[in-house]
Amino acid sequence: MNWPLILTAMLPEHLLLAGMLGILGLEIRNGRPSDGFALALLSVAAAAVTALWLYASGFHGVPFPGHFSVDPAAALSKAVLLALALPVLLISRDDFAETPYYTLVLASLYGACLVISSDSFPTLFLGIEIMSLPVYALVVLGMVRTQSAEAALKYLVLGGAATATLLMGIAFLYGCGASLAIDVFAAALASPDPLALAGVALVTAALFLKAAVVPLHAWAPDAY
Repeated sequence: MNWPLILTAMLPEHLLLAGMLGILGLEIRNGRPSDGFALALLSVAAAAVTALWLYASGFHGVPFPGHFSVDPAAALSKAVLLALALPVLLISRDDFAETPYYTLVLASLYGACLVISSDSFPTLFLGIEIMSLPVYALVVLGMVRTQSAEAALKYLVLGGAATATLLMGIAFLYGCGASLAIDVFAAALASPDPLALAGVALVTAALFLKAAVVPLHAWAPDAY
């Protein structure tokens, strides 16, 4: 295993992970949730700068062939995503002091970065779930609103349904193409095989539900 390549290609993810561990370490030391704003902001900013550096240097790397790869387009997407997270952290600073908020945000960003670099359905699924699960908890953090519990439950149930639908679609695509590479989806689109078309439909429906795309968007207003 090429550890230098893994370290370099996944440096933005590693910085987010370091930020999460640092915030959790502060909480363990203090014996209570700590205000991890400074550490979260620093780790996200460093990850964004690192992703921008990977883009500017034209970095190409495949630390996990067939599952995870980084190219300039992926690095730029991560840089934009992480840069947009910075004002979110700044705006919400006074609302979530001494809560798990910052750890959950970093974990969700970690999953989003995995999604961007995924080359296979297992990696895509892992990234989507790591991105989504913290958001369920983030919705509940707004406990001052009576609708928070209902919104979180609705999001959790529909998110679970989307996860099951995605896994079923992936299984159909694997049964058709004997591969878990994301490229199988494109091949299935042009296939007359009903199994392949069913897999395409299930994966598309699951992603539409996860992303709150019309007409599978009913859960989004409550959660937002």
